[in-house]
Amino acid sequence: MLTVQQAVFTVESLIGKVQQQKQLIHQLVQENEHLRHENKQLRKENEQLRYRVQELEARTKKNSSNSHLPPSSDRFHTHSSRKPSGNKPGGQEGHQGTTLRQVEHPHHRVVHRVHTCQGCGSSLREVKPFKVDIRQVFDVPPVAIEVTQHEREVKSCPHCRCVQQAEFPSHVTNHVQYGPRLTALVVYLHHIQLIPYKRLSDTIEALYQHSISTGTLANMVKRGREALESNMDVIEDALLESNILHVDETSLRINGKLAWVHVACTSKYTYLAPHVSHGKKATDDIGILPRYQGTMMHDGFVTYTKYTQAIHALCHAHHLRELKGFIEQGHIWASRMTTFLLAAKQAVEAHHGALSEEEAKRWERVYDRILERAQHRLETATPLPKKALAFVRRLQKRKEEALRFLREVHVPFDNNQAERDLRIVKVKENISGTFREETFAQSFCITRSIISTLTKHEKNVWNSLCLLLTGETLDRVLSTT
Repeated sequence: MLTVQQAVFTVESLIGKVQQQKQLIHQLVQENEHLRHENKQLRKENEQLRYRVQELEARTKKNSSNSHLPPSSDRFHTHSSRKPSGNKPGGQEGHQGTTLRQVEHPHHRVVHRVHTCQGCGSSLREVKPFKVDIRQVFDVPPVAIEVTQHEREVKSCPHCRCVQQAEFPSHVTNHVQYGPRLTALVVYLHHIQLIPYKRLSDTIEALYQHSISTGTLANMVKRGREALESNMDVIEDALLESNILHVDETSLRINGKLAWVHVACTSKYTYLAPHVSHGKKATDDIGILPRYQGTMMHDGFVTYTKYTQAIHALCHAHHLRELKGFIEQGHIWASRMTTFLLAAKQAVEAHHGALSEEEAKRWERVYDRILERAQHRLETATPLPKKALAFVRRLQKRKEEALRFLREVHVPFDNNQAERDLRIVKVKENISGTFREETFAQSFCITRSIISTLTKHEKNVWNSLCLLLTGETLDRVLSTT
């Protein structure tokens, strides 16, 4: 049996141990809370880092097919967004092909006569042929530079002694010079076929046995630009009168420095202009957008939205590329919006360019529903996908501009017209790398604007260029049949 003293000692010992256990438990609870808090912080940081890694990976995967980046920025080959048609390569059934056929009136005739019989050796010179086989050869005749001498008469009137002289043609200005057709050839090969000056010099010498220095070729291109520049006013006036105007811009290097080429165009006219600025200063200096009051189709670049006197429409080709990028990141709503846009495009085409008001409102409701659900899902996601959410909010805010193609026949689904007209700028840059002077870039843009306009009007580029370089005006060239 324990004595009272031993019992008290035992109780006190147990109380002490309980106190120690309580302190230990309290300490462990605090440590556990600290670890829980630290673990929560680490989880949050890990989630942020995972999102950041995903964002960086998505950035490295961006190309012209899933973002707003131009094709020239692609480091590797990207697959076209077009779906395979399933047709075999080559001409399709019912296609109106072109075949080389014999002509009724050839330029030259060469008769191959039979003079002697191979059987008995008799002469056949006086024997008439009972059959003539015909074969025609299409070829290029020998070419050479011709020199035309212009002689101007100077006479003195025998009655009043007044001296009179005839007038030279307007394009004949010097004692010795190259003519408009050769100038047109140089402009055509340099600005249209994109042949550099040195190779162009070699080509002319090989074809025409005539040597022209690269400096002279550059001066000929400059004179061509001076002859064509006044015709840009015709294009500008036509663009200002159009009910739809496609606008875009792309980068270009001039003298090794970054510059920009801006385009304003329609299905019939093209206006290209270089400028050192990317934004509103450039478009103000060029002068078309501040005066345009029709519908302006573009990719949503903020500069264009500042021209409030115009109506705006957004390019869905850009949206589809951005949506493809979001789909690759796992956003389900982006796939639904892609399906919606392509289906709406098909519906408009089936209704010959515009839907009825009731049908358009039905499509609008579907548009709103997709974006509302996407916004709710993105706003509750952790971490917040800022770029995707900004894209959704932009489509909500600019709904009228995005869906203008549903109701208005003249408003297309995309801005591909402007992108096509700008593509030659990147081709030129890939060949030449840079323009040495701004005047060379201006010359290129003016010539390409004229050529693109002629092509859109289905005019013979070579013949039209020759006429323009002899002083004919663009509006008269376009009006001729």
